[in-house]
Amino acid sequence: MKYVTLATAGHVDHGKTSLIKALTNIDTDRLPQEKERGMSIDIGFAFIDYPQINTRVEIIDIPGHERFLKNAIAGLSSAQGVLLVIDTNEGIMPQTIQHVNLMKSFGIYHCLVVLTKIDRSDPMLVQIVKEYVEEFLSKEGVMCFGFFPVSSTEGTGLEELREGIGSYVRDLKEPDWDAFFRMNIDSAFHVKGYGTVVRGSCISGRLKEGDTLIAEPIGIEGKVRRIQNHGKFVKEGKAGERLALNIPEMDTKLIERGFWLVKKGELMKTKFLLISTKDIKPGKEYVFFFGMRGVSGIAKHIQDDIYAIKLSQFVICAREDKGPILDTSGRYVGSYTLVHPHPKKFSKNFIKRHITLLKEDLVNYQIIEGGLKGVNLKEISASLGKAINPQHLHGVRIGMFIYSAHIIGELRNKLVQLLGMHKGMMRLAEAKSKLRVSDEVLSYLLKETRGYTVIEGYIINEKKADIEALESFKKLIQAMKDGIKEERELIAFKDILSLAVRKGYVHSLGEFLYISDTLFNEFVNKLRQLGETFNIQQAKEKLGLTRKYLIPLLEYMDRKGLTVREEQVRRFLR
Repeated sequence: MKYVTLATAGHVDHGKTSLIKALTNIDTDRLPQEKERGMSIDIGFAFIDYPQINTRVEIIDIPGHERFLKNAIAGLSSAQGVLLVIDTNEGIMPQTIQHVNLMKSFGIYHCLVVLTKIDRSDPMLVQIVKEYVEEFLSKEGVMCFGFFPVSSTEGTGLEELREGIGSYVRDLKEPDWDAFFRMNIDSAFHVKGYGTVVRGSCISGRLKEGDTLIAEPIGIEGKVRRIQNHGKFVKEGKAGERLALNIPEMDTKLIERGFWLVKKGELMKTKFLLISTKDIKPGKEYVFFFGMRGVSGIAKHIQDDIYAIKLSQFVICAREDKGPILDTSGRYVGSYTLVHPHPKKFSKNFIKRHITLLKEDLVNYQIIEGGLKGVNLKEISASLGKAINPQHLHGVRIGMFIYSAHIIGELRNKLVQLLGMHKGMMRLAEAKSKLRVSDEVLSYLLKETRGYTVIEGYIINEKKADIEALESFKKLIQAMKDGIKEERELIAFKDILSLAVRKGYVHSLGEFLYISDTLFNEFVNKLRQLGETFNIQQAKEKLGLTRKYLIPLLEYMDRKGLTVREEQVRRFLR
């Protein structure tokens, strides 16, 4: 089933809650104060099912009074669309305008307009208000998917509105189920026999029973025991749904509205951001909303519409997240779009040099920004809010890090220069220190630089190095003094063995057999004592070797051009 969340918007007393009750038979005013005052104070929840299009429309009713602006933000933060409710007797009012600004700040540039209380209005007035609203939305850049005059008390126009909502949500982009799981927490409470229940709206991803979630930014975790959607137990939840999760390990006293539930190892919290906005001034303090939660921060202007923000508290966010900005007195200022949630460099010069890349391609910006340290794949995915395929990245992957190909090329050149300044050997630690790289990067560079190997903490030039001074070489030669050795017997000398073979101190006979150069020459000289030619039996008796070792030795001599096989004998060529 498809799930889409719509929020109501509109001035106080324009009939939002009555409309939802008439549509769904659910009273979203659940607090005693709301009943007493006849006015919504907090967000409320309802739903409408559309079996014919396999869709459930989740509805969040937001308060219309200016004193409850943050609650309105909380409701709009989880929505994919809006029902803009306007009383035909009053038309557009201050909170109508403010709610339109808020919905735009969350990236919602479309709505359905519901003209309420038509039973108390003249039909001509309804038409006038419609035209006025149409003009207002056009100036605001908001697309209207239809105007629906209704009377919640008499039921007039409700059926047409239901059909209109169905058409509206069919055209809306589906929430991203493949992104990392994020649930916007609006409440947490204790249920006897179950423990803690955390409630909220899932804005991306999916989860199932048994998943371990973390409440951020405080970092407490727990396992999901049971999942509910509007009072019904379900096995999984996904983007667009209103969910209640039974997580006994989480203490309700620690959970606050505006916290996020995320999966471990996916999204990362941050205090430093790069955003795009035209609505703030540098050096001033503002309150930036991340979902339902407002956090104060100081703005530093970089260039054009890009600002660096230092927040007072950690938040969870991802590239392209949007939200409203308030001043410190609580007045709406404007909106922002998140450009970079985890910047490593705040140098104005660096950001300015790469500002186009920052705006258009965050991943490649992060790779350049990572410099010598690279950027972790998990950090790239966390910044985007979804897993990224490393094969699609334009960089060099070393372990779990991605590096700029340019940086790796420069490091390789610098390494070659360093090694050229040393006479065949250089300490590994010295190279690492001078290049300022990790063990993994240095290892990668050496693999990409032919003619070098690492032995006993030294980088060895295979052509120039005097390996006879190495302890491992001395032990290898000592171990090979008494005969031909199998490879399994020389495992402890794996690194020096291949180098010793390349430099001619050891011979590889094939068949995973090795012989020292000294012993090889000794065997050849003994065979020469047999004359210009010899057969296998004579060689066996002379050297005291079994056929397992003798045949590979004689074939190796043939390959080296020392001997040639002529039927049953071998003849020395030189």
